[in-house]
Amino acid sequence: MGSQSVGTDGRAYLAEAESAWRRIAFLRVKRDRCKNYAYGNQWCDYVTTNSGATTEYDAIKAKGKEPLSNNMIRQLVKSVIGRFRESLSAGGDVVRDELDCRALEEFLISGCCFQRVEMDGSVSNVSPAMMFFSDMDDPLGRDCCMIGQIHDLTIDALVARLADGCRAKALEICREYGAGSFVRQSPVSGGNGFYDSSGSDKMRVFEIWSLESRECYECHDREAGRWFVVPRGKEKDLPDSVEKRWTLCRVWRCRWVSLQGRVLSQYDSPYPGGTHPFAFKLYPFIDGEVHSLVEDVIDQQKYVNRLITLVDHIMGASAKGVLLFPDNLLPEGFTWNDLRNAWAQPDAVIPYHPRNNCSDRPQQVAANATNIGAYEMLNLQMKLFEQISGVSGVLQGQSVSASTGLQLYESQVRNATIAISDILESFNSFRRQRDEKVKAAQAALGYSRYAAVGGVGG
Repeated sequence: MGSQSVGTDGRAYLAEAESAWRRIAFLRVKRDRCKNYAYGNQWCDYVTTNSGATTEYDAIKAKGKEPLSNNMIRQLVKSVIGRFRESLSAGGDVVRDELDCRALEEFLISGCCFQRVEMDGSVSNVSPAMMFFSDMDDPLGRDCCMIGQIHDLTIDALVARLADGCRAKALEICREYGAGSFVRQSPVSGGNGFYDSSGSDKMRVFEIWSLESRECYECHDREAGRWFVVPRGKEKDLPDSVEKRWTLCRVWRCRWVSLQGRVLSQYDSPYPGGTHPFAFKLYPFIDGEVHSLVEDVIDQQKYVNRLITLVDHIMGASAKGVLLFPDNLLPEGFTWNDLRNAWAQPDAVIPYHPRNNCSDRPQQVAANATNIGAYEMLNLQMKLFEQISGVSGVLQGQSVSASTGLQLYESQVRNATIAISDILESFNSFRRQRDEKVKAAQAALGYSRYAAVGGVGG
């Protein structure tokens, strides 16, 4: 399928891929932040203090407080995924349904989801951090002219994928990834960048799909009643009875490029319809911007965390059962430890004699935390969290009042589902796009196997 040699210069394609990868750096930064909040690392934002930039966690610890978090985002994500699982058919593809649930989780966190469809119709999820694509404006991605994936593969997996059954080519690939060739560091990131592999035993390679224009001829054979396309130069071999018209054809071409910029393999798209193997969705993708469900509720989550940390600090700093005992009234023969132990006993007697007509006496102090409206603000933020996310307590399966009738409860569930229907329908449109690619690949695979055993042509 691919080229049978290694050595074509692919540095221009690699530079284009790196430029596209760096152009969407804001997506990766935003995804990492939303992922931290979704999985509990909710004091990760950086703030500026007198000592410089530091994380909110370290800034709170420096003030003597304990940073607390009440992860409501995780429950929000699980509720939406649970609603999606409930809508899946019982007899569906178990593996694909599980992949879709994880893709939906990624979609809720980052606003992006990518899946790859192989020639045999199998599907795999791809991390958005390993994808790059050209500048687009269409929410459906129809104006995409370049897309690709960064692969980190072991040398045997790399050879098995790109050698095309040619031992000489396999040896060339091994020489290409000789000692030290896979530890190149990105000059910008210093780690985990475009050129950095995920492990010391992995080789980084770039799969780049480009939409190219080529000269060709549209042909019409009136005698055979057949319409077909031939590349430029092949039209000379056609009989005069075939009508020809020059045009430009759009072709997706794939190139596997090494770290050094050498093309390891290249070929035109073998997929039905000549498309690339990726199905993807960016939400909502207006003016190139992506905003996920998790991003919408981060501010409320931050405020809830600050409030519970504040309440905990106030409660810890409030005086609770403190004894004020004048030092000149300590009974003779008593030490402070004796006094402390006696005071802790409910039936203890501590004798003392006022000295010099002193009117001082021991005093017990017990003060509750000052009511500054923190609890009211906390309840308000919890309600705002539900309103902004659209995932109410009813949708999360929380218990309702016993006076709520069945029809009223079902109506509340329907109304709550409407609030997140746009997200779920966008994800379902992604699944339909993916399913079309799977069906086309499986149909083409079945046809090729049928033809291989003599089912076509007699």
